[in-house]
Amino acid sequence: MKDIILSHIDISDHQYELLLSVATRHHVPKGQLLFRPSKPNLKYLFLEKGLLRGYKVIDGKEYTHHFYFPKWFATDYKSYLTEKASDLFIETLTDVDYYAFNKKDLLHLFSTQHAFEKLGRIIAEEAFLQTVEKLSDMQVLNLEERYKNLLNKNPELFQKVPQRHIASYLGVAEQSLSRIKNNLIS
Repeated sequence: MKDIILSHIDISDHQYELLLSVATRHHVPKGQLLFRPSKPNLKYLFLEKGLLRGYKVIDGKEYTHHFYFPKWFATDYKSYLTEKASDLFIETLTDVDYYAFNKKDLLHLFSTQHAFEKLGRIIAEEAFLQTVEKLSDMQVLNLEERYKNLLNKNPELFQKVPQRHIASYLGVAEQSLSRIKNNLIS
């Protein structure tokens, strides 16, 4: 985590220790829910190892909203910002190791250590850019192009995640994704 943070902001060892002092470290096995809808999500997670999936359930059907990868932060950002009830489940797709940070502790750090305020802005900007990129891809790219983009960005995703979750993320039925994969192989 330290190397990732230092690649974005300049902090001292003391400041990094302050950050660690407000974090709790966790190891959670595959298949566990970390966040559930109906209550506000007031935590950031820094994912050290493993893979998470954020999804919504609408009329009994799961819709994958986001995949969260190691070496970055994960949260239901909408709920985190508004402090309103989340509408996302976030589950572990593999065994995961992460640091958890409570919002009130982070806000205190932001107000007393301005370097962390910059980190908060960078995290928000990255969340915004990912959302804009996904929306743009859904609007202008066909399924094959979206599939190739996802494969190029995250090849390990296709080794670790069931196809139904990838299809849901891409906004198509699992059978359509299978057809695209078969066309690309032939």
